[in-house]
Amino acid sequence: MNDSNANQAKARDQVMEDFLSDLASDKPAPGGGSAAAVAGALSAALSAMVANLTVGKSGYEDVSDDYESLLSEANDLREKFLEAIAEDMEAYNRVMDAYRAPRDTQEDKESRRVQLQKALKGATKPPLKMAELAKEVLDLSRECAKTGNSHAVTDAGASAILAEAATRTALLNVDINLGSITDDEFVSKTEKRRKELEEGAISSASEVVELMNEKL
Repeated sequence: MNDSNANQAKARDQVMEDFLSDLASDKPAPGGGSAAAVAGALSAALSAMVANLTVGKSGYEDVSDDYESLLSEANDLREKFLEAIAEDMEAYNRVMDAYRAPRDTQEDKESRRVQLQKALKGATKPPLKMAELAKEVLDLSRECAKTGNSHAVTDAGASAILAEAATRTALLNVDINLGSITDDEFVSKTEKRRKELEEGAISSASEVVELMNEKL
C-alpha cells in the first residue's frame, strides 16, 4: 500500500475520539480542512439516512426508485469526503516541505520559490473539491426535504446546514493559501470559483431550511 492509500485508509478507519484528540492537539494536521471534510461526510450521511427512511416505505412508493439512486450518491459522496481528509493533509505536508527547502544559494532560493508556489496552488485543490462535493450534497438534501420521508425532514435540514458549514470551512483553506500565491491569473480564477461556491452553498442551505420549516 502506498503512502496516499495508507493515509486514506487511516482517515476512513480512525476512531472519532482519536481524530478529535489529534484535531485538538498542537499538531499542524489534521486541521480545519479535515474538520470541513468530516462535516461534509456527516452531511452526506444524513441525506443517506433520509433516503434509507424513504426507500420502500408506505406512502413513498412513487419515489422509492429515485431514493435508491439518491442513497447510492450520498454514500459515494460520504466516502469521497473521507478521502479528502488525506488529500488535504498531503497537500499541507507538501507546502511544509517547500517551506523547509534549502535557501543557501540564489539557485536554492529560486528552486524553493517554484516548489512553494506549486505546493500552495496544489493546497487549494482539496478544499475546493470539498466545496464541490458539498454542492452535490446540497442537491441531495434539497430533494430529501422536498420529497423524502416527512418524519426525517429535519435530518434533511441538518444535512444542508452541515454542507454549508463544510463549504465555508473548507474555503478558508483556499483563502489562506491564495494570500501567498503570486500568480494573479490563478488567484483571480480561484477567487471567482470560491465566491460562487460559498454564495451557492449559503443560498441552497437557506432554501432547504425553508422547505424543512414548511413541513414542521
